[in-house]
Amino acid sequence: MMNIGSLLPILFILVIISIFTAKGIRRTVNNKGKSVSSSWARRIFGGYISLLLICTIVVPFINGKDMTDLKKAPIDAIEKEGATLFDAAAAGKINTIGRNSIEKKWDFEYREPKLNLSVGTEEFFATQIFVERKKTNDDKIEAVYYRTRSSVNDMDISKVINPIRLTLAGDLLTLHNSKKAKLNFSIFNQIFPVTQFTGEPSLFQHQSSFYEGQSILYLRIPKDLELNSKSEVNIQFVE
Repeated sequence: MMNIGSLLPILFILVIISIFTAKGIRRTVNNKGKSVSSSWARRIFGGYISLLLICTIVVPFINGKDMTDLKKAPIDAIEKEGATLFDAAAAGKINTIGRNSIEKKWDFEYREPKLNLSVGTEEFFATQIFVERKKTNDDKIEAVYYRTRSSVNDMDISKVINPIRLTLAGDLLTLHNSKKAKLNFSIFNQIFPVTQFTGEPSLFQHQSSFYEGQSILYLRIPKDLELNSKSEVNIQFVE
């Protein structure tokens, strides 16, 4: 956010421009060669200068409606969180991951000898699946969905992203991708005459970045349960 100190040079330049231009505008000659008052021209120019001053002062302090609810989420920090989560899951040390990364849990009573995994749609199931066999046959399938933060322009948007869904019917566990979330963002940009002095990028020079965090489905299954996959899902067993 721009502070008042950084606005003073801009205001000074605009005032100087208005003074010199106002002195240069004296009289306007019409097409008949008669002199007429140029007060209307001075009023138009004065209004333009006033608009520049208002935009310069007000725009930097305008925030989007929900901007205050979004926390900072630098990409390098998100990448580190994702690597930590993946390494912990692969090593069977998922319990070392904090609860903040747990998005959803499921517990299924299951007494069948086999379990089939399938994806609910034809889309690719992007979530990495890790499977850990328990030391006993307790007739329970435990599923935990972990996800690190996602960001747009270094802003944390994790709270608006939906989790995956699981449904168990008979001997079929169906995996469903997250429902798509629609995000709308607005960008406030200084007007062109001001950006010439501040060096800020124009509206057409702004670039947006999106980074999706690491997501993992961690399954704990009974010791002797036979697990089969009916779809191309990425499954890794934990020793």
